[in-house]
Amino acid sequence: MPFSTQKKIGQRPEKETVTLQDTLSDTWRVMKPFVRFSVKALKLVAHTLVYIVKHIPKPEEHQPKTKSNKIIKIS
Repeated sequence: MPFSTQKKIGQRPEKETVTLQDTLSDTWRVMKPFVRFSVKALKLVAHTLVYIVKHIPKPEEHQPKTKSNKIIKIS
């Protein structure tokens, strides 16, 4: 016959003491995927902004090119 544990009314189980180290390691274990995702997302945004800034056309590029300085007279 299997042994069964009986709980008595009024008895509370002893609470396990939780240290600061346990709390911090548990917090880091939970938050690590979010931190990694946010770092990768920030890198992506930064590289995109650098690409956009590098490819903004310069003001000199929009000036029309002159064909030549020759004057043609039609008479």
